[in-house]
Amino acid sequence: MTEVAKKKINMLARVLRSVLQLLRRNTLIRAIADIAYLLGAWRPISPPQTAAVKRFVETNKPYWSDPAVGGRDIMVGGHLSEAGPNYLFRAGVAAKAVQDALASGDIVVVANGFSYQWRSAKKAFASFGISRWIFLGRKFMLIGPPIFLFSCAMSALCFIRLRTPRQLLDIHLGGIRIGDLIYDEVLRVTKLPTINAVDWNVYKVMARSWFYYYQYHLLFISRDYSCLIATHTAYPEYGLLCRVALQRGVPVIETSDIQMSLYTSIDENNLPTYHQGINARIRADLLSNRKNSEEREALALKGLSQRLDSGVAQIDAQRAYSGRVYDLDELRAALKIPVDQRIGFVFSHIFCDAPHLCSYMLYADYYQWLKSTLECCARSDDMAWIVKSHPSAAAYGEEGLVEAIVDAHGAANIYLSPDDLNTISIKECADVLITVLGTVGLEYACLGIPTILAGVPFYAGFGFTYEPQTVQEYAKTVQKAASIERLSKQQISTALQVFEAWEFNFDWNNTIVTTDVIARVWGYGVSRDLTHAYDLITENLAVHNPKDLKLWHFAGEAVKRQLIQV
Repeated sequence: MTEVAKKKINMLARVLRSVLQLLRRNTLIRAIADIAYLLGAWRPISPPQTAAVKRFVETNKPYWSDPAVGGRDIMVGGHLSEAGPNYLFRAGVAAKAVQDALASGDIVVVANGFSYQWRSAKKAFASFGISRWIFLGRKFMLIGPPIFLFSCAMSALCFIRLRTPRQLLDIHLGGIRIGDLIYDEVLRVTKLPTINAVDWNVYKVMARSWFYYYQYHLLFISRDYSCLIATHTAYPEYGLLCRVALQRGVPVIETSDIQMSLYTSIDENNLPTYHQGINARIRADLLSNRKNSEEREALALKGLSQRLDSGVAQIDAQRAYSGRVYDLDELRAALKIPVDQRIGFVFSHIFCDAPHLCSYMLYADYYQWLKSTLECCARSDDMAWIVKSHPSAAAYGEEGLVEAIVDAHGAANIYLSPDDLNTISIKECADVLITVLGTVGLEYACLGIPTILAGVPFYAGFGFTYEPQTVQEYAKTVQKAASIERLSKQQISTALQVFEAWEFNFDWNNTIVTTDVIARVWGYGVSRDLTHAYDLITENLAVHNPKDLKLWHFAGEAVKRQLIQV
């Protein structure tokens, strides 16, 4: 046995002793609190948004008929329903749409913990006629501790075999890949740009992931479900529910703040990820007869113009397309770029924000990708590279991190983007772009600017992007970027059609869950305020019917198509 393995075993022994103590204390306290709450002997302090939730309930309730009776249940992943009304409202609308399409099925909300922790969400969901809940803490009150101990032991067997953080990505459980979910969760909880060691933080996430996996399997074994409504497919808590559902043959409808996707199967190369779901919708749309190519291109140019003019109601887009518009000469002068060098842009990402939202990426995470990319760029002949940080970096506590990485690298041909640069400047200044998953790769392909990808974003695989399959191929492509030509007329046409399909299928201009609502939930540019967020949705509900939303039609039609295929 190696010294590293011995240290891990000793650490795990200490961990298990601590786990036993925590289980005895926390599980008992929460169970007693839940019983007291159900008996009316104890009430937690009401959350600040209680009055706003009541106003929402009064406005939302008239839109929904009594629940259907009979048929298979419809499961809703309610994990984020207490975190913001945007998640709750979209999940509720999608679930009711599925129920309406099937004309049967009771809706069941699944959430972690105990009932007293979900008071606002319970009241809000009740306004949809959704009153059944499965609280995992209560459901598995007796067998939960043994399951958790078993999870600790089984995850420990995997943990002691790990040598490098990269090996996390290869972790499988029950025949499905879960390592990407674990990796992203470690980044999220540590708020670090990368994983430097296989340590206690990694093991904690692994143990919880095993615990979720076993509980979710028990849910699907004990009852038959027609569909799962999910607000996220990332991270173990949400993503594992989706993957277990698909493994059990239950289709998944994902509805984030702007995205809607249907997943019907899972395998090693077909995971329910954000980008893969959108890619599938785009491909299906392009095969339809909804619009011909000329109509799609015309609509795409109109939509692209609106987006570049910051006319899209999406926070990141509005932040990116604001500021000063530089022309080529102004940008060269501002950064002192020689006139004989072509210009490329490197678009960084939020390091801790779920890098594995696609089926595959060349590097373990965004941080390692950026560091390696800068090395490649430094060896790129006849190119000047401008690195632009993500417009929402500050919201994730990463302000200045990209700038520090670039400064530390110190390459003569690598520059930091001006702080006030409007991304639309790329139109006149860029010869080539580099990103992992950024939408700029699609936006500027529509204008003829080529992009080198280090991942598989939703617009990959259509023939207008450079998609190296290995790190070595990627390095070679970046280093020879000066020889990359502008896209052909046919490639631009394809990009425009993909853009139009993306715009059509996304829920950019939701009249009820607006950008203002999301900003209040996330705390983007304003203080986080769930009371205000609920009131904004209530105001919008007073004048807009939720059954007119894209989401209502998508969810209902998706489940109908799935039934026809079955």
